[in-house]
Amino acid sequence: MSVTLGYAEPLDDDFDKEHLPSKIGGKPRWLDPTRPLSVDKVQCDECTNPMVLLMQLYAPEDEPAEAFHRMLYVFICRNGVCHKASARRCMRVFRSQLPEDNSIYTAQESEAAGSCSDDEDDMSWSLAEQVRPASVCVVCGLSGSKACSKCHAQFYCSRAHQVADWDAGHRAQCGNTHPQMSKSAVYSRKLQHMMYPELVIVSEEEDASKLEASNADYDDDDDEGSDDDGEDNEGIKPEDMALVPVTGEKVEDSEVDVDRAFLLFQRRIQKNPDQVIL
Repeated sequence: MSVTLGYAEPLDDDFDKEHLPSKIGGKPRWLDPTRPLSVDKVQCDECTNPMVLLMQLYAPEDEPAEAFHRMLYVFICRNGVCHKASARRCMRVFRSQLPEDNSIYTAQESEAAGSCSDDEDDMSWSLAEQVRPASVCVVCGLSGSKACSKCHAQFYCSRAHQVADWDAGHRAQCGNTHPQMSKSAVYSRKLQHMMYPELVIVSEEEDASKLEASNADYDDDDDEGSDDDGEDNEGIKPEDMALVPVTGEKVEDSEVDVDRAFLLFQRRIQKNPDQVIL
């Protein structure tokens, strides 16, 4: 079975043209741009502030037909204090999907594909001409249900993000329509600071030799001693007991009670330590 790995890389010049990206951070690229997510769906249950996008993954499926285009969105609260509570209170995961035949996208053959290619990977997707994206929050990209009462040109998901944009620089530029008075670099950076840095997720097949070596390691572990409960302990090294890569530092009470399957999964992903998605 082939394994696809995902790596986070800097954005390239063509990224802005991509309608269906897998990426980390930044504002969401909505699968259906006419129906962006509303802020009430992603308010943190602890601080009540809007969560921000952590990651989105384009994960199309042939079956069911309704999931031909499928995008997964992960939102998270940036307030670290909120994460002392249950993850359910400060994280959300959403799925958006469309069938192949839909009113949002039209298929086009990519320039690199041959004229006779029927491979779905050689197709690119663009927004249909009639699609009019909905207004989104200038800060976070959620549904922009509120507008600046003065210029009516900036949209926001919430009062909190309207205030943030006002303080970031909109106060000085509100109502100014001069083309040279676009957002300053400082203004843009202040808004970007509220989001996670944006990186594209590039996928590639795992090196077969690494996969075989990894499986051999598991087989060796299974051949080593087991305790009376049938659990293998000798094949797992002390550093495998940590949830994060072990450094030279000693941390008190760092050992946790996790099952063998998780430890093997951790060792598995260490074969490609730069990956962000397996």
